[in-house]
Amino acid sequence: MFGKIYRDAQDFVIQKLKPKMFVREAVYIRQCYDVLQGILDIGDEAKFWTEKQLERLFLFSLMWSLGALLELEDRSKLETFVVTHPSKMDWPKIGPNETIFEYLVNPDNGRWQHWSERVEEFVYPSDSILEFTSILVPNVDNVRTAFLIETICKQAKAVLLIGEQGTAKTVMIQGYLLLFDPEYKLSKSFNFSSATTPNMVQRIIESYIDKRVGTTYGPPAGKTLSIFIDDINMPVINDWGDQITNEIVRQLMECGGETQ
Repeated sequence: MFGKIYRDAQDFVIQKLKPKMFVREAVYIRQCYDVLQGILDIGDEAKFWTEKQLERLFLFSLMWSLGALLELEDRSKLETFVVTHPSKMDWPKIGPNETIFEYLVNPDNGRWQHWSERVEEFVYPSDSILEFTSILVPNVDNVRTAFLIETICKQAKAVLLIGEQGTAKTVMIQGYLLLFDPEYKLSKSFNFSSATTPNMVQRIIESYIDKRVGTTYGPPAGKTLSIFIDDINMPVINDWGDQITNEIVRQLMECGGETQ
């Protein structure tokens, strides 16, 4: 399936469109693989997928690896390219004013399903008063984003949300962290600023963990720790174009920890 369309679609995105953030070709491929692996890993029992169902799962992964960094106009161009591609793959049959990005593969039957069918009704709690900034009314966009976050995070892989100010990125991440079972999964959050240094990040991380044995530190036994960094773009970029504060973030992501 990769050989039928992926290379052509990736070349089209890189050469003809304008992603909001530059990433290497290998990152697009890895994103596609990670999404596919995440949606195949559902439940505790092995599930049998037909060839057609696997094709739809692959197309969903392609859609959200190549299309995730595109604005709506460029997503429309990508959609036109892949739907009219000579490979004639099983894309969703969309209605007027719809796009392929409004569909996912139903995990129960392997068919295309509109995201609106997974949006739950928002019920305002009668026993508490919510802060206005913490309210996130379910809609197609945030339900879809939450699904993609969970698809990647359940594999213990990092997620980066990008977008303009006021697009509910922070609220969506905080909402996801609230779903953690504190018996097994912990979460911590902090903000970067232009004054944040690698040493400060290390000290903050160290304040979240306990001594386990010898010189090994980590979350309390039997638990994992997820860290949310807000405004990760804020640290200063030096004269050589490096953002050295994020080098320690890269190390944490790649190695799952740090060394003294």
